[in-house]
Amino acid sequence: MVKNEKTHNELYLERIDLVPHIMSYDAFIKNNQRNGQYWNMMQNPNDGRIPMVKFETMRPSLKQRINDHYNGNVYNHLAAAPIKKLVQIDPHAEQFYNSYRYGNNQVLPVEHQHRYTIAASWLNMIITVTGDKNFIKKELQLTIDQFWQNIYVLIKTENVELPTSYARLVANKDSALKKYKESKYESLIDWRFGNKNSAKLGKTSDGFCAQLEDQQLAIIRKLARLHVNFNPVEIESFANDIFHKQGWPTVSAGTIANRIKEHLPSIIKDRNGKKVYNNKVAMQVSRQRPEYPGYYWTLDGWTVELLYQDGSKYDNRLVMVVVLDVMNNYPVGYAIGERENTELIRMALRNAVIHMQQLFGAVYRPWQLQSDRYGIKNLTPFYNSVTHLYTPAAVGNAKSKVIEPWFNYFNKKRCKKQFNWSGHNITSRPGNQPNTEKLNEIKKSFPDKQGVIDQLNRLMLQERTELLPAYKEAWMAMPVQDQITLTPEDCLVVFGRAHTEFNHISGLGLIVTIGGKKLTFDSFDPAFRALQFSTRFQLIYDPEDLSQALAVTEDGKQRFMLHNKMKVGMGFKNTTPEQLEYRQRINDFNRQRKEEIVQQNLIDDAIIADVIENTLQLSNDDETALKLMLTDQYGQQKERLQDAKGLKKLENKKAAAEQSAAQKSWDAQQQEYLNSKTDLSQYL
Repeated sequence: MVKNEKTHNELYLERIDLVPHIMSYDAFIKNNQRNGQYWNMMQNPNDGRIPMVKFETMRPSLKQRINDHYNGNVYNHLAAAPIKKLVQIDPHAEQFYNSYRYGNNQVLPVEHQHRYTIAASWLNMIITVTGDKNFIKKELQLTIDQFWQNIYVLIKTENVELPTSYARLVANKDSALKKYKESKYESLIDWRFGNKNSAKLGKTSDGFCAQLEDQQLAIIRKLARLHVNFNPVEIESFANDIFHKQGWPTVSAGTIANRIKEHLPSIIKDRNGKKVYNNKVAMQVSRQRPEYPGYYWTLDGWTVELLYQDGSKYDNRLVMVVVLDVMNNYPVGYAIGERENTELIRMALRNAVIHMQQLFGAVYRPWQLQSDRYGIKNLTPFYNSVTHLYTPAAVGNAKSKVIEPWFNYFNKKRCKKQFNWSGHNITSRPGNQPNTEKLNEIKKSFPDKQGVIDQLNRLMLQERTELLPAYKEAWMAMPVQDQITLTPEDCLVVFGRAHTEFNHISGLGLIVTIGGKKLTFDSFDPAFRALQFSTRFQLIYDPEDLSQALAVTEDGKQRFMLHNKMKVGMGFKNTTPEQLEYRQRINDFNRQRKEEIVQQNLIDDAIIADVIENTLQLSNDDETALKLMLTDQYGQQKERLQDAKGLKKLENKKAAAEQSAAQKSWDAQQQEYLNSKTDLSQYL
């Protein structure tokens, strides 16, 4: 862009001024070739190889496009060029912003260092040039007004971080130029980087006040914490009402928005709730997937986004509980039902264990299982039977459950391709949802309930088939000692069926009716028989194998493996050797229990004798009667206990005599007491 040196009014544009923002290179070449009345060319006086075209000869439409590109007036743009050349980068500003520290020894971002250096360099130029008005008129050939107009244009076009109005740049008492003259480089630093003189809060007529900033900030934070979730404009209205009554300077909604963003970690819990805080603010654990299958399973229920009709409604949906092996998100188990409940969860885990048996030939259990807290009281004993370690997900921490993102993945990858797909969820953006009008048109072609179940079985088979090779490969590489199988007791918990009734133990054992037949289950575990009268049991059994069952107390805290009781023949002709052996086991069991009872009685007698020896007196009728009932006729529980334990009898005659005398003394006292209470004459 060049002015004719002779006239100083004729403006010529070079190719660089037009291509590519105004026109293409090909258009520029074609116009040069024409060189007509609307495209008057001349040779560049500085370089004859560079063609130039006279601006005033161009068509009006092209001139307007050029003016628009150069901020409305190409002549002003050309006049501003000399001003731009006056700006020299200030090396002292560069050094200052590079070494500036704030907060906890933090440095300015490199981008802001550059911005502040450029702004300081422009202010240096403005101070220098405005100090010599003759320079503006003679050297720049501009009036003062034209100079400032060009300054504003250049600040805007060059993206200089300075105000673009005379008042804010120069005239006001807190203008950028006046602040710069007072505080030099520091005045340009934003309040976010520790410059309190630039802060919007805490302003007073005497400058910044830290106490005022704390007060204003406390009010803003309090309003932002309220559960009604005020936006910055609403907070501005309430806050400025308070500020005005206090005689404080008011603030803008933009300033409030910045401060809310700055303090959001301490605000968001009250503003949006604990879950949002845990998911967005609280420090998260960076987790790594397990290397082998069975190390970590997780389960959850999901309302499937596939519609089915039942004759009266067309928007029915099913629930699918999925058990996911986190190793590679393999769906190791699942169950489909009308709603999520504890039985559907049990079915999904049973399916997982059965599927593992189908894949690897044994009933394996996972090392760890995670679920949400649905039905946790009822299901915890069941979970503990299936897995080595059960860990419910933390309340309000959705990120701890990796299965929830999997549902979104499965819905998008598998279900969305089905014609009866209902969408993502009710909170999803409308642009992600299917056309509800079209769904309404085709609703009568939706499958029935079994049709959707078949759809899901097919989709889950596709997902399993895709992931199975990697799953099997990882299983084969897994340490053998980590491949844990379920015990018979745990298998019954997983595969068994719970009897509907609770029963007490009888002499025969636990009697239940299964499939119309009365069956008797029993155990040789003394702890089971000890609960005969105090506890009721629920039987867990496998309909395919009734040789054994599991008895579980009502509170779920105790479990006993029982055997289906063998029937023994009444006579020797219909008794087998196995039955004789079983009968003998029962006899031995009963004899041991009786011996235990005898031992317990002896121990109780010894304890009682010690307790009542110096407690009950013969002078009291009731105490004497109680003592007679609690002791044997000789009052010698200790000796009987010693005899029962096989202790040596007294061999010393003196000791024997003393014992006999003591016995006679007790007999005499007892007889004397009875005679004093009885009138024998009435029996004569």
